[in-house]
Amino acid sequence: MKKTIALVGTLDTKGEESLYIKNLIEKNNYLVVTIDVGTGWRGKLIFSPDYPRQEVAKAAGSNIEEIVSLGESGRENRMMEMMSDGAITICMQLYESGKLSGVVSLGGTMGTTLGTRVMRALPFGLPKVMLSTIASGDTRPYISTKDIVMISSIADIAGLNRITEATLRQAAGAVMGMTAVAEVKTSEKPLIGITTLGGTTNCALLVKEELERRGYETVIFHANGCGGRAMEEMVEQGLIQGVFDLSTNEVVDHLYHGWSDAGPIRLEVAGRKGIPQLIAPGNIDHIIYGSPDKILERFKHQYIHVHGTGIYVLRTKRNEMIEVAEAMAEKINSGVGKTAVILPLRGLSILDRVDKEFDDAEANFAFFETLKQRLKPEVEVKEVDAHITDTLFADKAAEMLYELVKNQ
Repeated sequence: MKKTIALVGTLDTKGEESLYIKNLIEKNNYLVVTIDVGTGWRGKLIFSPDYPRQEVAKAAGSNIEEIVSLGESGRENRMMEMMSDGAITICMQLYESGKLSGVVSLGGTMGTTLGTRVMRALPFGLPKVMLSTIASGDTRPYISTKDIVMISSIADIAGLNRITEATLRQAAGAVMGMTAVAEVKTSEKPLIGITTLGGTTNCALLVKEELERRGYETVIFHANGCGGRAMEEMVEQGLIQGVFDLSTNEVVDHLYHGWSDAGPIRLEVAGRKGIPQLIAPGNIDHIIYGSPDKILERFKHQYIHVHGTGIYVLRTKRNEMIEVAEAMAEKINSGVGKTAVILPLRGLSILDRVDKEFDDAEANFAFFETLKQRLKPEVEVKEVDAHITDTLFADKAAEMLYELVKNQ
């Protein structure tokens, strides 16, 4: 059976280019389903899509006249949301019926917003390729936590020429290649999610090794603002059966508008779903900013550790550590599953070993005491006389996590 690839595009403005991709894919023995998320108020169709804009609007619970009126009244953002909602509904119906093997889209700012919003709603493992004029900039808002491949179009996607045809072929080739090899493996082994960031990686790897020796599979997420959210989305989907939240710095950066802000519900999902979790305060002894101008006014006077281009790190002092402990305790206490906390008494990140400005035992003690006082009695707390980078800490963490998940 031929595999089916969905082509999502604003076909009133990108019709010629979309038809070029469609023909390329079909020549290579794939089926293409075209979904028009354009509104027809900027151009005309040059071929008939499988899902015209009228059907897309209907799938969004509206009609095309109502949606077009939003754009005409200056509410383009809402117009795009509704058209992408319709495309999401169609794609999910195709996927759930086994008729969708990949998705490709192309466009400028508007097309990228529409295309990637559809892709973000689709499951992990389904190939997703976005050819975009803005792929050379900050792509985090478009990719977020999803496995989306973005290809820079270099030139504007405005007609066919030797430049645009080259990148259109790349997008078509990418989605066909990904679709040809796409496979999400299944396993009877329970899957454990682990968060880490920089200096806690050695601990994560040691815990991974021990858990896999005991018959578990592990997946490590980079706690950079997207990693923790990605892990929690997989918890929501039932893909992950246990969590070692080693690096909870994303909670800190949310409180102080830092670079790795993972949003307001970070550290809440596993508890709410009843998934066993072990929590450590890895890397909470600092706040990360992407540039000096992002640093909050209350921290402007503090010492800054420059960790490469675009990484400006500040030590969380005693007051912030108390605030962090209170926030984390509230999140942990809201959970219903088996939860334990492990505290490395001699240090929370690699930074306090390489930069004396981050070696603040008083601030760490304030965090430990506040957290212990605020946590509900059911939450086990284990203090380890070791640094978070020490093998002893990793050994204790692996044993605690195993005890939490072994009967799950």
